[in-house]
Amino acid sequence: MKSKIFISCITLLLSVISLTSAAQTAIPKGKATLIEFTNSNAKFKVPEGKTWYIYNVFCESLKDDGLQEKTPKIALKSINNYIYKFGPFLYNYNSTFVVNYPLVFPEKTSFEFEVLNISNAKGVMSYVEVDN
Repeated sequence: MKSKIFISCITLLLSVISLTSAAQTAIPKGKATLIEFTNSNAKFKVPEGKTWYIYNVFCESLKDDGLQEKTPKIALKSINNYIYKFGPFLYNYNSTFVVNYPLVFPEKTSFEFEVLNISNAKGVMSYVEVDN
């Protein structure tokens, strides 16, 4: 009897985990876009009547003048003109300590990224835009 209860509990737990994972990876139907940016053009605003689902932000790794590889990071610099100091990090080369994706930004949200450690690096953001 205990084994049947145990198996039922495990089955229920696995079902919940599988449904949760499926919900997090479901991509809404909309226009998918890749945007390349640098620190000089890393300000974005979600249009009225739209929602953005940001699925990834990443950056290239470059070598400096001394030919040493720099480790780039991309931080969320601001949301709706509120400036964050030191993160949160959206991309951190060689690290898993970044925000969970997707990020969901509703209409009229303004936000800005900052590429750290490499001043001339290009970042890339992938997102899906859906109608509200």
